[in-house]
Amino acid sequence: MGIRVTQHTMYNNMVGHMQSNLAGYMESVQQGASQKKINRPSDDPAGTYRVLTTRQDMVNTAQYQENVDTAKGWMELADNVLSTQLPVAIQGLKTLAEQASTGTYTAEQRRIMADQARQYFGQILNLANTEFEGKSIFSGHKYTQNAFQEGLAVTPPAAEDWQEAVKNGQIDVAGASATTIIVQFTNTAEQDLAAGATYRWTDDGGATWNEAQVLAGENGALKLEPEGKGVTMTIKPDADGNLPKLAAYDPEIAGPASTNGSLLYLRPTAVYKGDDNDQPFDINVMGAGSLTAGDIQASGEIGQNTLIRFDDAVEPGKDFYWSYSVDGGTSWITAKGTAPAAGEKLRLPIPGGYLDAETPADGSGIPKDAQILVHPARADLGYEIMKDTYLPVNSVGKDVFGGYYEGKPALNGENNLFEVVGKFIGYLEGNNQSGCQETLVALTTAEKQILAEATRIGGMENRISMAADVLSFQQLDQQERLSYVEDIDLTELLTKLTRQQLTYQTVLQSSSMIMQMSLAKYL
Repeated sequence: MGIRVTQHTMYNNMVGHMQSNLAGYMESVQQGASQKKINRPSDDPAGTYRVLTTRQDMVNTAQYQENVDTAKGWMELADNVLSTQLPVAIQGLKTLAEQASTGTYTAEQRRIMADQARQYFGQILNLANTEFEGKSIFSGHKYTQNAFQEGLAVTPPAAEDWQEAVKNGQIDVAGASATTIIVQFTNTAEQDLAAGATYRWTDDGGATWNEAQVLAGENGALKLEPEGKGVTMTIKPDADGNLPKLAAYDPEIAGPASTNGSLLYLRPTAVYKGDDNDQPFDINVMGAGSLTAGDIQASGEIGQNTLIRFDDAVEPGKDFYWSYSVDGGTSWITAKGTAPAAGEKLRLPIPGGYLDAETPADGSGIPKDAQILVHPARADLGYEIMKDTYLPVNSVGKDVFGGYYEGKPALNGENNLFEVVGKFIGYLEGNNQSGCQETLVALTTAEKQILAEATRIGGMENRISMAADVLSFQQLDQQERLSYVEDIDLTELLTKLTRQQLTYQTVLQSSSMIMQMSLAKYL
């Protein structure tokens, strides 16, 4: 059966073909102008998704590269301080110690050396307070303040009880002094330290002496306050209530001597003001009945705040459910446990370690919905250098330079650089040749502690360099992937444009010829 084709039908078909070809042609023109295959989501929905995800990956990579650059600056500065500048100061102190250790130098010459040693001490203090972009690199997470500030500490007698008193933080010195103050107890026989005991003190190396008496303090403590110096030394009893013993003093021995009476040097040190990664962890208890923070301990390598919740009451010998959260309670992980007998230890495994709680001896257990927060000390400032990979860029200064922290030496023995230098200044100003000889060996040990930290930082610098290389490769790969999906192939586009132009011209020409045809020409 034949189909009648009217002029109207022919016109509509021709206009439709022209519009279709023209739309494709204009789309190719737009691609040529933008140099992109995808100009709107409808052009390629799947390709649009790949473009968006790749662009987000590129944004993340750029941020990681910025973090790597910042971390690299921290590490390079710390490396320069520990590997280059600090060894120069330590070598200068070694030279002074070698000279002061010989018997050819006088008290006045050692006092001159003490002035140089104090300058080196100040230089080391400045290096320990080095900042990067306004942040202290050796103060842990408290990077908005200096890591160290100058203070006073005590070089005790060689007696073990005095040494332990210093290590345990029983001796505190408040105030400031431009010179070392030497305290010498003048009792003629060995005796217990008590209020009213006599001592003498000097701030000029023993050239002149002043007499004083030990004063009574609070809670069994004793105080020494050299008149006019603005310095107070407090000596606190140990856990058993005991104070250090005083050795016998012989007035026939001229000048200060470490073997004559109990001799103390009040000399400079550096007090650490940053924070640490030390245990024990802080424990907060909420709604736990008679259970208190003193009954709870956390152990292990717990690196984040952990919240523990008891979903059931903990009753002796019974099963219970409990949960923990590491995101402040947003999400919880639930586990089942069995309560121990009353008064025994309950152990719960948490990420990185354990929580141990002494359950109430009266059998009252732990109420339902009680919560315990384990808060680890956080001294690390981490930069995310790759996805979920954090690099700590700062250091805990007390673990590097030593000094004093929370009332006692931060590092024991000769690893404590600030204490070694502080003692050396005291020995120089007190004309103590044997003490200067000890310093020479101690400086070498302290330097090893510094170099160990420099080595650790060097390893982290290598890690940063490797991360930078990986990120550069990722960036190039992401750019290539984005270009493959999004960018137009110019050669292919020009060929396509030529073909579409020819097609459109053909449609126009053929349409014009057909529209000119009429039956009237053949009648």
